[in-house]
Amino acid sequence: MLALILSLCFTFLSWTLCYTIFNEPEVPRHYEIMKKLDRLPIHTNYASKAKPKLPTSEATTLRNQFLTFSPDEAATINNSMMRSYLTNFNEKTFSSYLKGSFKVLDARALTNEDFITEGFALKLEAYTQLDEYTDPAPYPVIAELIFPTPYSESYKGFHKGDMIKLNITPHFATILHAEKVEREDDDTIVVITAVSLASKIRPPHAGPFDLQPPNEVKLKATMPLW
Repeated sequence: MLALILSLCFTFLSWTLCYTIFNEPEVPRHYEIMKKLDRLPIHTNYASKAKPKLPTSEATTLRNQFLTFSPDEAATINNSMMRSYLTNFNEKTFSSYLKGSFKVLDARALTNEDFITEGFALKLEAYTQLDEYTDPAPYPVIAELIFPTPYSESYKGFHKGDMIKLNITPHFATILHAEKVEREDDDTIVVITAVSLASKIRPPHAGPFDLQPPNEVKLKATMPLW
C-alpha cells in the first residue's frame, strides 16, 4: 500500500513538474531543459499564415503605464509577453504591436550574445506630435526593433536619422520587454524591445529582404540590447 501511495505521489509530482516546465518556457531553466529534451517551441513562420491579432501600443501609452509599475509588476508583464512570443501567442494577455513615429539612432547586426543571434536590430527614438500645428518632437521612449533574418547585413539599408513609421503592417513589431531607465537631470525613459513578425521588409536605402523566425533564443541575453 505504501509503495502504491509513493508511486502515485511520484507520478503526480512528475506530471506537475512537466506541466510547469512546458507552460513556462520563458523561465531560462525550463527553456534549457526543453532544449535538452529536444522539445523547444517552434516559432511560427508567418510567411503564409495570418499574423497574430494583437492590439497596438504607442510610445506615450507604454511609458505612462511602465512608469507606474513596480519592479514586480513590470517583471510579470515582461514574462507574460515573452511567454506569448515563445508559444506563438497561445496566450497574449499583454502582447501588442508597437506603433508610432521613430527616428533611427543606430543599427547593428546581431551576435551570439544577443537574444536572437541571426539578423539585426535598430535603435529608435520615439517622436510625438502634440497637435497638427506643432512639429514632431523627441519623446523619452527608446525602441529596439529586432529583425530575425539570414540577411544580417540588411541593417545597412537603414541610416541614422531616418524616420520610420511603425504600424501593424508592414513591421508587426510585437513587444517582448520594457523597462525604465532613470537619468539624472532628465526624464526617465522607457526602453522597449520588440521583434518583427513580418515576412518581408523593404529598408529605406536598400532592396527588400526576407525574415525568418529563429530556431531558438537566448533567454539569458541582456535586454536592452544597447
